Amino acid sequence: MGFDAVSSLQGLPPEILLVHLPGHTHGHAGVAVRREQDWLLLAGDAYFDRREMDAHPRCTPGLRMYQWMMEKDRRARLDHRDRLRELALREPTVNMFCSHDPVQFEALAGRRLGDPVPSTLA
Repeated sequence: MGFDAVSSLQGLPPEILLVHLPGHTHGHAGVAVRREQDWLLLAGDAYFDRREMDAHPRCTPGLRMYQWMMEKDRRARLDHRDRLRELALREPTVNMFCSHDPVQFEALAGRRLGDPVPSTLA
């Protein structure tokens, strides 16, 4: 889907792939999981704010500065972020999320941000 390197992982099902996304860190990677009808793609730290994946991207100044301070290879980070955005905009079967956006996390959990977490203890 437009990425330079995608690897299967020895000992894991072929539906789980490692997507190489260097830039944030030298060996940074995402994890793609093929489901019956779609893909889940954990982009890790390739972006920090879900709005970076919008057609008109934006990010809070604080997160933008933090990403700049932490990046190891600016050109690679921005290139991979842009490729992820292109993928998000053109492939409705890819459910992408990052490690830092609480709205995306809660949506995957089937909740809205601020909803109480159900107790699993009886």
